[in-house]
Amino acid sequence: MMGSADRLDIVIRPIGYVRTRYSDDEVSGSWPVGVDGSIVVYPEYSEGLRGLEGFSHIIALAWLHKVSDEKRRTLKVKFRRFIRLGVRLEELPEVGVFSSDSPHRPNPIAITILRLEGVEQNVLHVSGLDLYNGTPILDIRAYTPAYSLKRYRIPEWYRRLLEKAGMEG
Repeated sequence: MMGSADRLDIVIRPIGYVRTRYSDDEVSGSWPVGVDGSIVVYPEYSEGLRGLEGFSHIIALAWLHKVSDEKRRTLKVKFRRFIRLGVRLEELPEVGVFSSDSPHRPNPIAITILRLEGVEQNVLHVSGLDLYNGTPILDIRAYTPAYSLKRYRIPEWYRRLLEKAGMEG
């Protein structure tokens, strides 16, 4: 039985874009710290920023516009960025894309938490940025205690991966 969302065409328009002085390679290589930059919100959405100053962090949803159609067919991935942290390729488990944060996925939507450094009219100055210059921004939300999980679990394979990378597990 087909549900109402089956094969639904969805149109989403960006509310702004990322601006950073860093190259794509520099942004990619900055994980897990990120870079500084800004989110420029289009003037017609600037009233939506009212009350955002004072929050330490924001959640941004972005469209990863540089992901090719071929990469959008990816369903299995390895956490290759862990190679930078000393984990060998053969130690990386192959998992389904939906258990990862790989940009290569059917709908290349990014969810990122950024430190909000300041608000100037329609420009949000941020740090911890892991998005390329020009990346379309789909939505912004204030990071509130409702998003802060106190209790959660991760699978054993992910815990081992974090330990191998020298990160908390």
